[in-house]
Amino acid sequence: MTPRSLDELLTEAEILQDTYDDEDTAASRRRIEYGVADTWWRSALLLESSAQQVKPWLQDGTPRVPAPLCAAQHEQAGRDLRDLSTLVIRDSRAADHIALLARSCRVEPASALIFACLLHLADREGAQFWWQFSAGAGSSTAALCLYLMHLQRGELRDAEHWATQAACLARLENHHTSSSDDWTSLVSRPPRQGNAHWYTPRTMIARTMAILHSGIAADTSVVDNPLNTAEPLCRSLAVAVQRLETKSDADYGTIPRASFELAARLEDCAASSP
Repeated sequence: MTPRSLDELLTEAEILQDTYDDEDTAASRRRIEYGVADTWWRSALLLESSAQQVKPWLQDGTPRVPAPLCAAQHEQAGRDLRDLSTLVIRDSRAADHIALLARSCRVEPASALIFACLLHLADREGAQFWWQFSAGAGSSTAALCLYLMHLQRGELRDAEHWATQAACLARLENHHTSSSDDWTSLVSRPPRQGNAHWYTPRTMIARTMAILHSGIAADTSVVDNPLNTAEPLCRSLAVAVQRLETKSDADYGTIPRASFELAARLEDCAASSP
């Protein structure tokens, strides 16, 4: 059944001028309210149907017992975003990137990515702006962060958009590193025969986390290097994030700016981490 149009609803609600009274008005209001509620309900059912079609793809297409969309998937996205952000800021060059961002008017994609992850982990506004900047400059990891952020919020259309962007950027990155022999390209290079799941969100997230974790282990000479994602920021670093100055933008709102203090605190926390 096709939802009725507004004109049809108004036609049914029409009351003759010479016969209407309070009871007729109440009845007319009830008919309109019922019609509007019916239209919204059918729209909600269509949205739920679309969400269920997207859901298997967002979960890498693997069969599993269906879970409530508003609980399991959103919570998993939040955990993944926190874990991914924690791995990003543990890079050995993270403090240098933040110092570069504080010093220069030229913003590098890696600097914007690390800064956005710091803001997210400190529950400070502005992470979305810097992730978008980094993704726009070619970072597939930033696009994955945006995918997870929107998925956590239940914004499935935006999540699907950034999943597509992450896949496109990952293809470009693999193309540029296909002739390299370093360990990152070997881990991230797609199989020669191709794989339908290679560029799905779950696969890209798992691969990105594995690459970042391997880099941390290589820098610290520790094979098993567990990360404390429950408390990823030391107190001095969290305080430094909250102290950041901001600037207002008509389109993007309040945007925090990196500082040399933040870079110093990030370096101190990295040096004191086990």
